Amino acid sequence: MASLRFSVTFPALLSLLLLSLWVVEAYTSRKLISNNEQEGQNISHLFKDGEFEDPTMYMFFKISDLKLGTKLPIYFNKNDLRKVPPLLTRQEADLIPFSESNLDFLLNHFSISKDSPQGKAMKETLKRCDFKAIEGEYKFCGTSLESMLDLAKKTIASNADLKVMTTKVMVPDQNRISYALHNYTFAEVPKELDGIKVLGCHRMPYPYVVYYCHGHKSGTKVFEVNLMSDDGIQLVVGPAVCHMDTSMWNADHVAFKVLKIEPRSAPVCHFFPLDNIVWVSK
Repeated sequence: MASLRFSVTFPALLSLLLLSLWVVEAYTSRKLISNNEQEGQNISHLFKDGEFEDPTMYMFFKISDLKLGTKLPIYFNKNDLRKVPPLLTRQEADLIPFSESNLDFLLNHFSISKDSPQGKAMKETLKRCDFKAIEGEYKFCGTSLESMLDLAKKTIASNADLKVMTTKVMVPDQNRISYALHNYTFAEVPKELDGIKVLGCHRMPYPYVVYYCHGHKSGTKVFEVNLMSDDGIQLVVGPAVCHMDTSMWNADHVAFKVLKIEPRSAPVCHFFPLDNIVWVSK
């Protein structure tokens, strides 16, 4: 199995992010957030006749699926490179306020209308980042690579070795790579990483790159998985996470509907979009 883990240095992380930021829409990652910030969210548009139309919903699965030979439909979406927001240094990001209380100033600063889709997305991102963590959760938003790395160390690593995992698509010929909805089969027995602390970081919609990072102090299992497409051409290697305790989740969380399970009654697992970053530490 190809290892997804390596020791992080800032130049290595910078290269990783610059290569991966363009591959998936930011809204894909937002659907994996699992706390009370989703209260009142209307998700009826995602479903038709009891099934979900939005292909980005094909990221969730049940813990019973984690075995050799299980076949699942999974979607990977390629983003337009021209739509990728700029990546700021910490020095640049620290000069710009980052709070919903500064929304009017920020909209004016970036010349964005309050009622535009971009303006509404900015408000949602700032609200998510300002929202207090629920019991047993840790969270932060990184507005630069340096700040994200420092906060990840402070949150889960202390003096331990901090490593990063990402999802990668591997094909013999890059011209044959496909980010459409495909059936994938677990090509190897998923490898559980025992005793791991984990932070999942999801890229958020904002005028520059912002990552929303969150994790749980207990009750999360991390796996390395190898998935092979039905045509045998495309191998996907990456992390998968299972949230074993969903009792504190919003009862209307989309994952319960996608998996057709009673809200808060069972573990929820998911893969990570291609532009997400998973920090792990012993």
